Amino acid sequence: MRYVLTGQEMAAADAAASVKIGIPSIVLMERAALSVADEITAVLPKGGRIMILSGPGNNGADGLAAGRILTDRGYDVRFMLLSGRAPAEGSSMMTQQRILSAYGIRPEVFDSEAFEAFAPQIVVDALFGTGLGRDLDGTARKIVECVNAYRGRTGAMVVGLDLPSGISSEDGRVMGCAPRCDLTVTFAYYKRGHFLYPGAEYCGRTVLKEIGITDLSFRQPGERTPIMFMKEPKDAAADLPARDPAGNKGTFGKILIIAGSTGMCGAAVLSARAALRSGAGMVKVFTTEKNRVIVQQAVPEALLTTYDADGDRETIKDKLLADLAWADTAAIGPGIGRGGTAKFLIQTLLEAVSSDGPQDQAESPVRGKGPRGIVIDADALRILAGDEAIMRRLAERDEGVGCILTPHPAEFADLMHCDIGEALRDRPALLKKLADKERCAVIGKDARTMIAGAGREEICLITNGNCGMATAGSGDVLTGIAAALLCQTKETEDEPGMRRAQLRAAETAAYIHAAAGDRAKEKLGESAMIAGDIAGEIGGAIRDLAGAGGR
Repeated sequence: MRYVLTGQEMAAADAAASVKIGIPSIVLMERAALSVADEITAVLPKGGRIMILSGPGNNGADGLAAGRILTDRGYDVRFMLLSGRAPAEGSSMMTQQRILSAYGIRPEVFDSEAFEAFAPQIVVDALFGTGLGRDLDGTARKIVECVNAYRGRTGAMVVGLDLPSGISSEDGRVMGCAPRCDLTVTFAYYKRGHFLYPGAEYCGRTVLKEIGITDLSFRQPGERTPIMFMKEPKDAAADLPARDPAGNKGTFGKILIIAGSTGMCGAAVLSARAALRSGAGMVKVFTTEKNRVIVQQAVPEALLTTYDADGDRETIKDKLLADLAWADTAAIGPGIGRGGTAKFLIQTLLEAVSSDGPQDQAESPVRGKGPRGIVIDADALRILAGDEAIMRRLAERDEGVGCILTPHPAEFADLMHCDIGEALRDRPALLKKLADKERCAVIGKDARTMIAGAGREEICLITNGNCGMATAGSGDVLTGIAAALLCQTKETEDEPGMRRAQLRAAETAAYIHAAAGDRAKEKLGESAMIAGDIAGEIGGAIRDLAGAGGR
């Protein structure tokens, strides 16, 4: 896995590499500068005009060093500083200015008229990078506004060093303002602001360069491991459930999809189709009788149980308990509504996976079997959020029953009993809190999806996917994938119980969902793709991963 850092975590890794491992900081800086120069050389012919805009810290010093290397390579480079204040003695900025003085170069204080007169083809933002903890204001804000206006008017390329100045490395928010970069060259590790919106929009194309800071920095005494990492293809490939060549449809799991109220049968169809495409051996849809014909025509491979939504509750319960006894994994929520029948369905499911529920009663059709995994989405999440007794029942389910919750931001805010703004501001910590409380894995859906798991500090970040996936039914597809993977992902000897298995299934499901969305985008474009297109690309996404994993 590859860590995704905050600015503070990056500063700690940088310091550990220099102080505890012993790589001189000037060596790291020169490597960073060289990587920036290489990227610029690749896009601008020799002799081109480059403006370096440097702030007072290490990011600014990186910019001066990169400009010096570009000067050596025959470019017309001009250096402008945020202020004329003398750098601290012994600082990296002092070192780089002294080196430039040996070249006969004296950086000048930023002047907008001189900037415009120079007419740079490339502007390098080395003002603050990840080292900013407040909103840009004063001269810095004027410089950024000048750069954005110049870029918009001339089409000049803007290159950010590490992270566009003004973008929070922690959550991607814009702190006052930020330059619109076409290219961002970052060092050693990606930062959260490269992926989280709106910051991701300001980065342009982001290139990661190795400069000598590695995971060894986090293993030094007194250092902490970063809490966020990104799921990469090799990680998802390693977590794909193995296929038994001698298996049968029962071997690959039986999934019950409890979905679709009157007029909402599409949710059931999408979830069932996604589960089948994700390797499930058998899928059964539990839905209202009015959806029978459409479901049977749309997904003929699926089994079907229907109920009269206005009928006798005990009849509905008997049918559901019988299907739960059959299923290895059950998913509930897509399109079921939030009325009394929907609430009754989730209550029955949660009772069936609890030690004191119906499966311990002799007359119950479950008779102690019931599913070993549940996925809860959509309307079922809203019902949970609004009923403490049902939520408590979820937390009290049997230890051996894995669970995945898949809330979008509004559902997540409801579950945490806060507004959406608060839920998104502290999303990693709140996801972790929910996962621990309910002993589950939580797939926090958003433009960038995060996954938290009970008993684990780290947060998984899904960095693939695209905005075309923001379409009705997309979440129903994820529910089907998650149910199929939860069913097929087994606990191992070194990972007893379902806690780790449910987390691996959740992460891999979210990755496959995003990868299928990217395949749909390539074929149809972001505007034209619909949820059914995502479901249709699941097989290709899994095949791609299997190839990446050597299977």
